[in-house]
Amino acid sequence: MGKIWAFSIRRQKTGNFSKGEVQVSTALFNAAPRKSLVTHVEDEIRAALIEGRLEPGTRLVTKELADSLGMSITPVREALVRFAASGVLTAEPAQSFRVPTMTVAQYSEISEIRKSVEGLAAFNAASQITTEEIASMKILLKRYLAAKADKDQHLALTLNKEFRFVLYSAARMPTLLGVIELLWLKAGPGFNYLYPETQSGNGDHHNYEDLLIALHERRAVAAREAIEHAIEDGARIVIEALQRREAQPVPVK
Repeated sequence: MGKIWAFSIRRQKTGNFSKGEVQVSTALFNAAPRKSLVTHVEDEIRAALIEGRLEPGTRLVTKELADSLGMSITPVREALVRFAASGVLTAEPAQSFRVPTMTVAQYSEISEIRKSVEGLAAFNAASQITTEEIASMKILLKRYLAAKADKDQHLALTLNKEFRFVLYSAARMPTLLGVIELLWLKAGPGFNYLYPETQSGNGDHHNYEDLLIALHERRAVAAREAIEHAIEDGARIVIEALQRREAQPVPVK
């Protein structure tokens, strides 16, 4: 798998990791710019989580991330600890952290909460979004559908996130936007289940087309319903994948 923004994911089959475990490549983080080193690390990890570029079970090793970013361990560890404190990552021995593997119950709960808060954002955005923002969403939707048709999962996930956050930003509610971002940090790794190669489509483009029509016509209730349906459709696919995983026998160690 090639470089996807700042992260590259590879599956470890042998060595110190169990079969199927996911590990982050050590050399594909972006070098830190002239800003807080901790903030840079947080931005890198946040983007990868929200865009679904870090799969459930991905292991993040402090020293490896520090080496790849060209900085000391201290700011990397501080950033990872912050994510662990908010429940986005789990702390493990040997200076490592892991993207949690979510259960069906956990993902279902987050999806219900997302419907409420993202629906509220869509409702408020309908009366405030600009024609330029709607035009941007139309372009992003076209690119998103092209990425799905090309089976470019990671690009599709990135464009989907950009499309949705143009909408949520248009609500002009920064506190609500922060809540949505936190929910996406927790749900994002599960988005990897949305676009398996055998999945021809989940109907989200119909929801998005309905959304754009509602925004153009300033119909707040219809905009909220379109986002709620998009979340429901996506959650159904992810939950089915989680159910299949939970049904698999646990390997004997």
